[in-house]
Amino acid sequence: MTPDSLLYDFLQAFTIIFVILDPLGNIPLFLALTEGMSDEQRAKTFDKASAIALLLLLVFAITGEKILSWLGISFESFMIAGGFLLLIISIDIFRGLPKEYEHGEDISSVPLGTPLLAGPGAITATILSMRSWGYVVTIAAVFSAIACTWAILRSSEQIYRRLGRSGSNALSRVMGIIAAAIAVEYIAKGVIGLSTRLA
Repeated sequence: MTPDSLLYDFLQAFTIIFVILDPLGNIPLFLALTEGMSDEQRAKTFDKASAIALLLLLVFAITGEKILSWLGISFESFMIAGGFLLLIISIDIFRGLPKEYEHGEDISSVPLGTPLLAGPGAITATILSMRSWGYVVTIAAVFSAIACTWAILRSSEQIYRRLGRSGSNALSRVMGIIAAAIAVEYIAKGVIGLSTRLA
């Protein structure tokens, strides 16, 4: 594998995971959930949420295929199911459906760490990335996507002031379209792979 192809694979994996994390589109929700916190409390909450999301995605990157094998689920079937799941999530992102969560004492684990960051879509994308591009590319992409997400969360107030609600919503819609295209690719590849394996 040449450095150029490795970089291309990394950029593909990073883009898919980052788009599904959708930190820019979710800025209004992140700010709403941390409303009333001091700057220091909000920063600590975002730090912990990012760390939890990173840990979860790394765990599924390393053990995801083993879990599928143990359950007797073929990768092609998982790709199709994951594609449909991502398609549903992308439609929700595009439509801007509201997500309602109860305020709690510690929201860094739930709902921020999971399911808002390391949700079903991100976990699915991580497992599929591991199968497609291997450990090095996937782990590097996960670290990079979470690092960018963390940086955006820490700057969410400034970004939101610049973008406004309409700008944030527009970005979210674009992310939804990209996520939908990724989902269709997953479904198509899964169907082709399953058809070939069963032929």
